[in-house]
Amino acid sequence: MYEITRASDISILHLYGELSLLEMELLEKTIRSLKRHQQCKILLDLTGVDHLHFEVARKLVREANQLRLQNGELKIAGINQQVRHIFQFTGADQFLEDYSSISDAILSFLKETRQNAGFEELQGSVAVEKTPNQRWANREEMI
Repeated sequence: MYEITRASDISILHLYGELSLLEMELLEKTIRSLKRHQQCKILLDLTGVDHLHFEVARKLVREANQLRLQNGELKIAGINQQVRHIFQFTGADQFLEDYSSISDAILSFLKETRQNAGFEELQGSVAVEKTPNQRWANREEMI
């Protein structure tokens, strides 16, 4: 049904086949285990998922909300049109960040980590640091 890999502090669950309510129970146990081990950045790779039960989409929203309470995040990548339709039908697409590829999703996690550390990307190439008095100072100007 799935395998887990890691990229930095992100747990990537590569899911395959059909996601029924039975598979969702196993997935929920896995997510709870990851949370217990302080691994709260979770990416679900749905590239290999053919179909998912509409209630699974709702449960994924609940898991995402619980992770946010722990300063974590649940993101999804690689959904097909059928799965996208189920997410839209249930409203899950309004609560889950969806990326076209795993690499795009990983980059979004890394960007958020960098922003939370006080850094922001400016024009794609210049990093700026937030100073204690909330001003933005360009690193090149500081030299």
